[in-house]
Amino acid sequence: MKKILIILAFASTLFAQGFDGVALGFGDNYSALSRGVKAINYNPANVTLPRGNAFELNVFGINASVYNNSFSFDTYNNFFVTDEPENRWSESDKKDFLSLIPDDGLKMNSHVVGNALGLAFNNFALAAQPIVMGELNTFEDKSLLEIALFGDTVSRDYERSYDNFVKGQSMGAVKVSLAYGYPFLQIKKYLPDFSYLAVGIGVNYFISMAYAQTEESDLWVKRTQFDDYELVELAATAQLKTAVAEGSNPVGKGRSFNLGFATQFKEKWNFSLSFLNLGGSIEYTENTERVIVEENKTIKIYHSTDLDDETIETSTDTTLTIGAFKVDIPTTMRLGASYEFKNNLIFMAEWVQGFDHALGNSTTPRVGAGVLYKPFWWLPVRGGFSLGGNRGFILAMGSGVDLKYWSLDFSFAMKNALWPTHSEGLFAAVNMMLKL
Repeated sequence: MKKILIILAFASTLFAQGFDGVALGFGDNYSALSRGVKAINYNPANVTLPRGNAFELNVFGINASVYNNSFSFDTYNNFFVTDEPENRWSESDKKDFLSLIPDDGLKMNSHVVGNALGLAFNNFALAAQPIVMGELNTFEDKSLLEIALFGDTVSRDYERSYDNFVKGQSMGAVKVSLAYGYPFLQIKKYLPDFSYLAVGIGVNYFISMAYAQTEESDLWVKRTQFDDYELVELAATAQLKTAVAEGSNPVGKGRSFNLGFATQFKEKWNFSLSFLNLGGSIEYTENTERVIVEENKTIKIYHSTDLDDETIETSTDTTLTIGAFKVDIPTTMRLGASYEFKNNLIFMAEWVQGFDHALGNSTTPRVGAGVLYKPFWWLPVRGGFSLGGNRGFILAMGSGVDLKYWSLDFSFAMKNALWPTHSEGLFAAVNMMLKL
């Protein structure tokens, strides 16, 4: 059971194969400018576009995030840091704290993604990435928090059930991707303003080592008052569908496909359209189980201070072997454009549309814009923002060193804030590349 909780704890609503040290700096609005290895996750057609080198190797890369939809570092300082011996909240403080949690509940997310291998040669690109994706959602019904904060405002005897108290799913896997792009230069003969029309295809192969999903989670609370004491009874039940590797053998395998198109207009405009993870799913065939966990607690609280309270706790875990099952991979569309205002100044914009709710994907459109400025040929300065999707408002910035044969890029982003301490989460990425 412990390993299942660890998997769910590192859930992420961001399909974690996305941003890197360059893309995050633009607010993840990178489809039109992505090239080479970086194009694998954005548009396979861009693999074939000019990038100033025939071969590139991503030496290392890592991106990480931790975020939620309610609390920031300032929230912690305001509500939990005090010089008083006892931190007592006023009625107004309690209402303010409760109002921070949206009506659809508290959502907590995190992910860490490494780039184990990434290389591009001419029209081909290959990459291997360990990824984690998923989501965790709780407190859709805030009445339990209201009782904890404001105390007992119910009748003498109380009984309440909370259905689906916790929802979550998470997956750990290695994704191996291959992309190929081809430029149709003949288009310039018929449409002189267009430099090319590039078409690309990609295949992603997933090797999964772990998956967990909550199928049911129920909480029952009952309080009964007697003359000399009161009895509080708690019962929590969770049912999870899991597949967790015991050794080095994967528990699930699957694939998805990418399709992309790109063109250039009047040598200043670049347009990109891609469909990512088409028909994607992972089939879990090994160590597939259904885990049922039941926790019961009874507390006998005496009215007399001369008597100690009594607590009885019981816990049972039941594991059942189940058949194979499939999990869909999030499918998205990216439509991007960039404009070269000057040789050292480029603007970009992007629209991202999810087609399903698989693994935290969102059908709410996400739009954003970014800018690249190079005060020196070797120094990129990046900035960008995005709105919508499953992350809300993201403000990003980044920089690096971009030399002829070597580059180092890093970036940072905030959620629903203009200053780090007000952010409901932090995003960071760094990667280094060799180019020949």
